[in-house]
Formats: sequence, C-alpha cells, structure tokens
Amino acid sequence: MGTGVLGIALSLVATRSHLESVAMLATAFVSLTLVATVAFLVPWLLRIGYYPDRVRTDLIHPVRSQFFPTMPITLLVLGVGIDQTMGHLLSDATLQSLLTLFFVVGSVGIFGFGLLLVTLMFTNDRIGPDDGVFAWYIPPVSHLVIPLLGFLLVSDYYAGTLTGQIIFVVSVIALGVGTFMFLFFGSIVLYRYAYATLPHEKLAPTFAIGLAPTSVLVIDIARLTYALQAGVGVDISLAPLEPLLKLLALLLWGFSAWWFVLTGALVAYYITRRTHPFFFTWWAYTFPIGAFAVSTDVLANLLDVAAFGFVLIGVTALLLVVWTITAGQTWRLVARGRAFTAD
Repeated sequence: MGTGVLGIALSLVATRSHLESVAMLATAFVSLTLVATVAFLVPWLLRIGYYPDRVRTDLIHPVRSQFFPTMPITLLVLGVGIDQTMGHLLSDATLQSLLTLFFVVGSVGIFGFGLLLVTLMFTNDRIGPDDGVFAWYIPPVSHLVIPLLGFLLVSDYYAGTLTGQIIFVVSVIALGVGTFMFLFFGSIVLYRYAYATLPHEKLAPTFAIGLAPTSVLVIDIARLTYALQAGVGVDISLAPLEPLLKLLALLLWGFSAWWFVLTGALVAYYITRRTHPFFFTWWAYTFPIGAFAVSTDVLANLLDVAAFGFVLIGVTALLLVVWTITAGQTWRLVARGRAFTAD
C-alpha cells in the first residue's frame, strides 16, 4: 500500500514539475508494488489453506486481525497506480480488463473482511478499551478506497453503461460504509487515547492511520465529480453539487493537515519521553502520508490553487525519506534472520 501510493504521489509531482526522472521513479515504485503484491499474495493464500488454526487465532486478535484487509486494499491502490503510470504502455482493452479485475477482487475482499472482522470484534468479549488503536480503522474504513478505482472506471471506461451503473452504486455504498464507520470507530479509539495510557511503542505508528480516511475522502470527492461529469446513468446532476463538494473537500483536507501535524507531535513525544525503535508497524506511516500527498494535489486541481503543489512536493519528499528508512530497516531485519520471529 505504502509503496504503491508513493508511486502515485511521485507521478503527480512529475506532472507538476515536468521531470522525466521523477516519472520514471514513480513507474519503478508501482512496478515494485506489482512484484511485491504477487510475491506476498502466494504465501498469504497458502497460509490460509495450510494453517487455518493460526489464521483463526490472528482473526480474533485485537490488533493483528485489523491488517488482513491490507491485501485487497493493495489491489485497488495498485490499479490506480498502474493507470497513473503505465496506462500509456497498455492497450485500452487490456488496461480496462485489468483494472476491472482489481476492482472486483479488491472490493469483495474489503467488504468480506470488513464484515467478518467487525463482527468478530463485536462478539469478542475479551477485547477491552485498552486494545483500541487506529489500526481498528483499517477493516471498516478501508471501504473508502473502493471508490478510488470504482469512480475512475466509471469516468474513463464505463460511463453511461449498465456496468458503470453497478460499479457506481457499489462505490457509493462503500463510500457510505467507510464514512460512517470512520466517525463511529474514531470516537471509540480517541476515547482510548484520551482516557487510557498511550499504546506500546510498537503501535505508535498506527496513529498516522488517522490521516488516511479524510485524505482518501478528498480524493473520492474528486473522482466522484469526474464520474458525474462523464455520466453515470442515474438522475444526479453535478452542477448544484459542485460548490458544496469543493467546500467539503477543503474541510476534509484541513482536518488531514491538522492530523498530519498532530502525528508529528505524538511521534516527537514517543522519541523524547519514551522510545520509538523500529518495528514492522513503521509501514503504517507510509500509506497515510501518501494519501495526504495525493489529496493535496487533488485539492490543488479542484480549487485551482497552485500553492498546494508545493505542499505536495514537500509531503512526497517526506514520504520518500520515510519509505527509504523503513524499507532499509526491514531489509536489515530480513538479512539478519530476525524478521519473522513470533511476537
């Protein structure tokens, strides 16, 4: 997820700065995402088939369970990344079929894991307030990622068709689920942060996940406007909605910017008052920061305010640094044989 969104953010920077080298780097990161997705998908599926008992144990764990939907989320992010960086290399028919496949599989996975994990959470009497961290956002709020690819498919390939109507309806339903579950779960997790002790240092990076929902919503709003402009075959007119959608996008981006600064303050607290050693959970920094970067470019286009472009470049540069450090530390653990030890 983080690698894919970094590729997307770099491609937006390349468009604004007209730098071919950055565009090539963006394509490289999306290609890396494709290779890594295939490489991880095989053992991920084999583990489900060969070790169902361990999978069930993870599914009822209050934190580990929340990361299961990251695989279908990656498929949707990968689809957007391929369209953004490699669309000119593939025929329209091939690209359309590939993106549609990613949308179907990713949407089924997100809806499936969302229902399963939230049900298990509500029926698990051993989960207490101290278990609440922002990783809880992932299963229910991951539905917000579905419209990213869904609305793109509608506007670019399926406008005015029955398939486009189906994709549009599914995307809007997912948008509703993700939006309301963001509000509901946000109150639960913030209650835990305010009234209980801060989570263990291993889970400190999950605070950055709070950036993702509003950032993705900004992108969803832009994609929705493009889909409505293209024609979705339902009786919804864009003209009266457009000013409100732009205002809502600015409101949501403002919250994301505030949370971006708040995340920095909390990380500084861990570094100065507690500890902040490397764990795999550092990858939780990457996708939210990337989503915030992409949402900044989207807002620049929606409002026609060029100044947001400088914010895009700065946030993307930070993301590249965070990704490089996290990837380097991950490789270091793998090389030392310490990457796959039990918790």
